[in-house]
Amino acid sequence: MSVRCSQGHDNPDGSAFCDECGEPLAAPTPVATMMAPAPVTGATITCSKCGSINPAGESFCSTCGANLSAAPAAAPSPVFAPPAPPPTPLAPAAAPAVRAQVIVESDNTSFDLAGKSEALIGREDAVSNIFPDIDLTPHSGEDGGVGRRHARILYSSGHYMIEDLNSINFTFVNKQKIAPRTPTALKDGDEIRLGRVVLRFKTA
Repeated sequence: MSVRCSQGHDNPDGSAFCDECGEPLAAPTPVATMMAPAPVTGATITCSKCGSINPAGESFCSTCGANLSAAPAAAPSPVFAPPAPPPTPLAPAAAPAVRAQVIVESDNTSFDLAGKSEALIGREDAVSNIFPDIDLTPHSGEDGGVGRRHARILYSSGHYMIEDLNSINFTFVNKQKIAPRTPTALKDGDEIRLGRVVLRFKTA
């Protein structure tokens, strides 16, 4: 049902003024007794005189007849997603292990320990399937009393250590016999003796 003004404009039932020309349609209802307008979806215009909300595109307020042409349309509030947290910086790469080598004193043959957490020192024996990382067979190992599994060098937490593997002719560090199965710290320049074969531990 609608209310028509004298100019022939149709207006919603209950309108006090024409939406098109502003002509009074009936005695305005006192503001104190007016019902709250139904919520309007989409863009709207708020009357600057009485505060009523009108659909976008209306020329006059349907409640008080005020001119709405100067009132800006209220655009729907944009919804912003919260900003993404900054990327977590990558942890620095772990420092490379200390480069180290073992040098045979008699002929300066060197064995590189880089990248190895454990290196077996002894003599190769294919029959027993023993292939040590530091094979002293060509360096007078058998005559010098080096066992097949004589000792091993370990790397842990940034430190190198040597451990005697219950050898018959013992392991010495700087001329001091070390206890079997007891890792002993090594430092740059240390002398290692297995039986009678002498090695030198060096770090880069």
